[in-house]
Amino acid sequence: MSEMRDIPKVLTEVKVLQNLRGEIPTFVYFGGIGGINVVRVRRSLQDTPHSAEVDIILQSGGGQADDAYRLIRTFREKFDIVNVVIPFWAKSAATIFTLGASRVVLGDFGELGPIDVQVKKDDDTDPEGQWSSALNVQASLLQIEARSRQGMLEMFNQLRSKKKVTEEILKIGRKPLAEMLLDYSAKFYQPLLQKVETIELGTMTRSLDVGRMYAKRILTQYSEMEQAKVDNFIDFLAYDCPDHGYVVDYSLLKSYLPNVIKADEMPFSEEYKKSLEKLSIHLMLVDDGSDDITGFIDKLLQKQDKASIIKPGNENGKEKDKVSDGGGSDNKPPKNSGAGNPSNTDKLAKNG
Repeated sequence: MSEMRDIPKVLTEVKVLQNLRGEIPTFVYFGGIGGINVVRVRRSLQDTPHSAEVDIILQSGGGQADDAYRLIRTFREKFDIVNVVIPFWAKSAATIFTLGASRVVLGDFGELGPIDVQVKKDDDTDPEGQWSSALNVQASLLQIEARSRQGMLEMFNQLRSKKKVTEEILKIGRKPLAEMLLDYSAKFYQPLLQKVETIELGTMTRSLDVGRMYAKRILTQYSEMEQAKVDNFIDFLAYDCPDHGYVVDYSLLKSYLPNVIKADEMPFSEEYKKSLEKLSIHLMLVDDGSDDITGFIDKLLQKQDKASIIKPGNENGKEKDKVSDGGGSDNKPPKNSGAGNPSNTDKLAKNG
């Protein structure tokens, strides 16, 4: 059974992490990747002078791909080295954000995820609609195409063989037989193909391209990866993962990204890893949609001392407890996959 996040405990654990890093500031980002957070993060950073390095403790179910780009660009403009530390997860648009890090630092439980965009569709049984991957329509078409091709080849080979085939069928030439089978296959799969809306397919494809293009742009801009490796990695995250909640962990990431390290590797330490593990376990056990925390840890602690728990209205007119140094939005994962659920700032198509 999940618990509500213990904000003082979380902040204390993050403060320990910062102390282990000496003079390097720690920025906490627990929340959705949304437009309102872009504004709040920029407000948090506007009075911060350009600095050498920052650690971002990131816990996010995802959000908007374009906002992920805006956020990582903001941090990269302010700091020479941006370390993104993942205690538990950074899914979807949060994965896109992480790709722009100087170092991706993973705890034992840390993971990224696929970047297939999630699209909200009307549902007669659910007034709020259902979120599904934009890959679903494309995957259905590919499955129909594959089965159609396989069935046609099997029938063609069977009818052209001499095993239990009548003399009349054997007399049919290759071309007429192929035309016959093509016509049969088209009529057989026509009812299924008629259910595919071309406008919807185009919308899904364009939505997928948004996440892919931002991921490619970020990696090209902030990494030294060869373009072929960039393309392979992005295709894997967008198309090859079987589920939106698919775990992309250290062992997998290391085969693609040269800047992925474990939390006990230099310039971090074994003690940092142990402290990060405590935070990870806490994040795994709580209701991740309970509250958002965004800002530099020292300022957050100051605000906490001044009764900083506030209830700002969000764009849907709902309220939820938040602690913020200028930022915060929903971070609740979907019930069916373990990946990012739409935040209140999310639009129709999203990468989280």
